[in-house]
Amino acid sequence: MPPRLLRLASGRSSIIGLPIPARSQHVCLICSVARASIRPSKRPRTKPLGQIRIRARNQSTVPSTSPTDVPTSRTSIDPRTNLRNALADLQQDASGFVNISRLQLAIRGLEQEPGQESIRIGILGLADGGSSLLRAKQLLRLLVVDPLKTEEEWERILVDDQQGRPVLIKVGPNGADDTGYGSRLVQELHVSSPILNGHKLELLVLEMDPPGEEGRFTDAVMVPTMEIPTSSTGRYTPVTTPVHKSLIVADGVLGAASVLNYPSDVDQEIIGSAVNLHVGTAEERAALPFRTVDTGLGTEALQTFRQSVDNALDYEKGWFSSGLPEIQEWIKSGTAPTEGTTKPPVLKLVESLIQSTSIAIRAEQARRLNAALEAKVSSSDLQNLRQELSRWAERAHTELRDQLDIAFEGRRWRKLGWWKLFWRVDDVSMISTDILQQRFLAEAEKEVIFLSGRIAESGVAEELSSQVETKNWAYKSVPKEQAEAQFGSEPPPPVLRDLIELRDHLPSRTKLPPWPLHIPALQALAQKLVLQTLSTSSLASVFAGLMYVSSVSTGLYECGAVAALGIVWSLRRMQGKWETARRFWEGEVREEGRKAVRGVEGVVSDVLVTSQPRLEGDAELQRASEAVDRAETALAASK
Repeated sequence: MPPRLLRLASGRSSIIGLPIPARSQHVCLICSVARASIRPSKRPRTKPLGQIRIRARNQSTVPSTSPTDVPTSRTSIDPRTNLRNALADLQQDASGFVNISRLQLAIRGLEQEPGQESIRIGILGLADGGSSLLRAKQLLRLLVVDPLKTEEEWERILVDDQQGRPVLIKVGPNGADDTGYGSRLVQELHVSSPILNGHKLELLVLEMDPPGEEGRFTDAVMVPTMEIPTSSTGRYTPVTTPVHKSLIVADGVLGAASVLNYPSDVDQEIIGSAVNLHVGTAEERAALPFRTVDTGLGTEALQTFRQSVDNALDYEKGWFSSGLPEIQEWIKSGTAPTEGTTKPPVLKLVESLIQSTSIAIRAEQARRLNAALEAKVSSSDLQNLRQELSRWAERAHTELRDQLDIAFEGRRWRKLGWWKLFWRVDDVSMISTDILQQRFLAEAEKEVIFLSGRIAESGVAEELSSQVETKNWAYKSVPKEQAEAQFGSEPPPPVLRDLIELRDHLPSRTKLPPWPLHIPALQALAQKLVLQTLSTSSLASVFAGLMYVSSVSTGLYECGAVAALGIVWSLRRMQGKWETARRFWEGEVREEGRKAVRGVEGVVSDVLVTSQPRLEGDAELQRASEAVDRAETALAASK
């Protein structure tokens, strides 16, 4: 009908939905010049009725271009797009807990048109020497083959393959014209099937041995691993290939026994099993926990039908007796194209993916919690360590008191009497250092090292990094700051270290012991007092001699008294200052020892109170859990 054709031409475009102008509005250049040259006649010409109707329809169907008629963009995001974004966030925030291969397969399905997603089904033959793989290929051939055609090339390639390589069959209406053999990694065949053409299926057949553990079975079956040859030396590289559905194919009684060992509480619509086993009746087959097929009977029925169409009844009888229609219905279940809705296998893949990710996150949380509980020190162990610390502090204080009393009342300390300084002034530093090395908290230091080892062994802290820091506790080396050389600046002045050649055999500088004392100051004081005493005594003696020589009236006794007064005063001054310095040094030693014991006790007590193991990676687990929650919400909204 011409009006309907013109209305279609002047309406909206069916591709992009935008208005197009009417045909009467488009006039070419030649027609416009021809119309301008023709004079209009005075008598109006009547128009045909059809043309008037056409113009009326054109005027009625051309939409106006007012701003109010322009459709506004949707502010809300499509649930399918929201689900795809949630899965992308799941890949970013929970990459350590999600199966990346299955996640990419789910995202690829959501990127396709709703209801037109490609469904990949794995036909997995058990690893039993190639028998189950051969039965799987025969089963796949019978499910896809067109019985009205003669034997095609892809059938011979599929069944006659002796290398056992994985085969990927893409089912489509143009399969007969687009027959490819893939690459050297995966043998790819494009096949046309009158029953499965509109389902957009990818059938992958390969050989594998799924593990029997319940936790690993589903992941192994839904993400089968292909052995791909990488070189001519016979090396193979495992490549994971995720699928939407899997069918495990076994052969014979041994294959049935292997199938029975696998977990039975899986979704039979996603993970199915079929055994090439001849069973008598349909009731007996229904009583078995797996599907049974007879590929030999199905192949014989196919050959019989191809020989003559008159054998259609025999073909139908053999086809239904082989159990192939049940497997075919399982493959077609959920894979048929739908209008604007996502195919069930894609939604089940996303649901299974979210569930497995959530289980992995909970398992990681439980593992970290168990590790933290195992590393955590019990209250009884902490109490024992605190009691041991208190006993160590008591023993350290007792040792400090007793050992220092013995040291300061001993013979070596008495060698530093004030009147012995004249010949032992250079031994002050050596004797003081020797006393400290032998008597200053020697046993307490060994015991606190042992106690630190017990604390590290218990798990409270790996090591005591904190150290007691007091005013005079240790000699600390101050690193010398070296100015960086700048362009145009003068070189630094030479120092003695730059002029001496460093050799490996030269002895290194001995580190000073961390004594909390002023031993160099005590040594300097002793030398100063000896020098002052000798100087004062000498001056008094010289003055007495001058008095005796210069004055006739001054006798020997008077001059001797002056000299003796100077000598006694200098010695008394030396005795008082030295004994005061010794008593101050003894008190300084005792006080620094008590500070050291209290400091160590305080540091270890803080470690025993506050150093407890804590969970690590909480932020990572929190982000992963939030990503899983968003994916679950998006999945519920898209159903």
